[in-house]
Amino acid sequence: MNHRWANFIGILWVTAVAWTGCRNDLGDVADFEMLDQDAAQRMTGAILEYSEMGVPSHRLRAGTMERSSEEEAVWTVGEGFVLDVLAKDGAGSAALSADRGTFEETSRFLKAEGNVQLVGEGGDTLLTELLYWSADSDRVHTPAAVEVLTPTGVLRGTGLESDARFERYTILQPTGTFLIDTTRSSAP
Repeated sequence: MNHRWANFIGILWVTAVAWTGCRNDLGDVADFEMLDQDAAQRMTGAILEYSEMGVPSHRLRAGTMERSSEEEAVWTVGEGFVLDVLAKDGAGSAALSADRGTFEETSRFLKAEGNVQLVGEGGDTLLTELLYWSADSDRVHTPAAVEVLTPTGVLRGTGLESDARFERYTILQPTGTFLIDTTRSSAP
């Protein structure tokens, strides 16, 4: 009989230890649950190159980059960045810079904010505070106020659409005074 009581007391003791040992501090649980919301990757002084069919197409240089842990990852870029849009020969044909931005990895969509500057191969320079760039369509646009510095003057307005290399662009609502050269003939 003593042997049975000893087994019963042993089982009771193991059960009591298991029940009391399975408590979690609610603060620890909350901290653990927050892990998924942290960045999955962090980089400082990052340089990333993107290619299409083995040919470099874009180069991103950033002060800091953080990749979210979500299934459809989003990169948050800070401390300034430069995105070089490369020509087929690998040379830079346009450069987009800004203070910060977000890049949606799946859709390849970039939102650039703060001191945004896009310099085209021809020397025209776009200045704005907000610019959207889509890699799929290779287009940029903004609804914000813009200033375009050209070799012959300054263009201003609100809203702009352009190709990613800033070779052909349209200011959606131009403002200011424009001089038109009427001495040129459009006839051949």
